Amino acid sequence: MKRLIFSILLGLALFSARAIDIDYSNDSKVAAGLRLSPSTFPSLDVEITAEYRPFRYVGANAGLLILTPFSNKINNNVEFFEFVEDEDKKYLWEINNFRDATYRFAFKAGLQFTTPAIMLSKNEMGLSLRLSPGITIPIPTNESITVSKFEVFTKEDIFGDEANGSTERVLIFDSEEDIKNSGAKTLYWHARAELVLEFEEQWEFSVGYTYSNLDIYGGSRNIVVHGTPLVKSEKEPMHSFHLGLTYKF
Repeated sequence: MKRLIFSILLGLALFSARAIDIDYSNDSKVAAGLRLSPSTFPSLDVEITAEYRPFRYVGANAGLLILTPFSNKINNNVEFFEFVEDEDKKYLWEINNFRDATYRFAFKAGLQFTTPAIMLSKNEMGLSLRLSPGITIPIPTNESITVSKFEVFTKEDIFGDEANGSTERVLIFDSEEDIKNSGAKTLYWHARAELVLEFEEQWEFSVGYTYSNLDIYGGSRNIVVHGTPLVKSEKEPMHSFHLGLTYKF
């Protein structure tokens, strides 16, 4: 992390040293943007942002992060035994949708610091470096899941001799319940560094990297279903790379 911060600060210094002085007196103070971010979770996320820049090189941003995970890192289809009516019965539980265990939305806000631009063509295109540290707040903080419970039999249990000794599993629905997580972390942080290409005065194209401690399973990590923790993966930082497009009003 120290190396990352040092590299970003060094990049800011180099950009500032090589930048050309440009007249930004008519520059817009309000902007809106869209970022598409594949992450190492893996997931493909979309961020919709609004920005306010009271000064050319310093501003603030806020927006909505929409998370779309591709992987399933939870326990599911887990068998367990319950003592019912003087006998042990075998059951199985599963959740209806693994995405119910992950965050789907988050609010992001932060500051942004931009270097003076290096002009790539006369008064048309400029390249700058931008650093944006900030916070991430999941919405909602604690997730709810629906768990279905099935009693487990074999074909031999149900059909007797007609099953020809088959031990193939047969599931019979028993019940359904909603379980809500509690005690989830409410606040995470992130740091983003990006190269910003300004063109046609109103537009910015960006490519960058974000490091975050956001736990995508944080909203369900404390859920235990019939003695088994729902989430089986360990907490790990999120790394993402993005392409963005911003319009300055």
